[in-house]
Amino acid sequence: MTDDELKKLVASYKPSPQVLKAMAGISVLGTVGPSASGKTTLMKAQVKTSPKVKFILDETSRTRRPNEVNGVDFLFRTKEEIIDDLKNGELVQAAIGPNGDLYCTRPSSYPIGVTGVIALVPLAVKEFRRLPIKSLKTAFIVPKSFEIWQEWLAKQAKIGSWSQEKLQGRLAEAKQSFDFALGDKDIHFVLNDNIDEAVRRLEQVAIGQPPDEEQQARTVAKESYAKLLELPTHQKLDAT
Repeated sequence: MTDDELKKLVASYKPSPQVLKAMAGISVLGTVGPSASGKTTLMKAQVKTSPKVKFILDETSRTRRPNEVNGVDFLFRTKEEIIDDLKNGELVQAAIGPNGDLYCTRPSSYPIGVTGVIALVPLAVKEFRRLPIKSLKTAFIVPKSFEIWQEWLAKQAKIGSWSQEKLQGRLAEAKQSFDFALGDKDIHFVLNDNIDEAVRRLEQVAIGQPPDEEQQARTVAKESYAKLLELPTHQKLDAT
């Protein structure tokens, strides 16, 4: 399957009636943000501290990172397996990631009676908003400064042995994430300056409250996006 064919398949995907029926009553908290913004760290901390929040097990065709556990952080599958499920209507949603990898979920991945938390790319947010679920809250995770985010991104790139091509893909995805969040009226901005405080703010979003320091987070996001747009095309990161 060509890249264009895959894009068309994902863009036109519709879950089967059985899948849609299984999603009734499901509540979701989606975290959005560029790579290395702290989405996974905050979600793990939130799940540990709140019995009312559980992970939604996302599936992906991307390569597993050294610190990730299959079946815990993600369910790692081949692109061909996910494509077959797409053709059969067995997935809740699917999206193409920044480097062409597939991300998806199925009904059995969603916890019942609590809020399910999951990291989402902007396109996936739009898909979730079309689903007949009980509730969807979205939070854009904002590191406390552009410089801090660049440090975190450099460390993640070093750990994952990213190629220059992969780094550029992540930076392109970051631009899409900032652009989406800053133009979206329904997403909340969560400042990630301290894990405990950021988790508390994320919990506020989960229960339908505006998070504390949201205006500051939005301002930092605007500043970071402006600096991101000024980066050279072939930006290199220094992880010390």
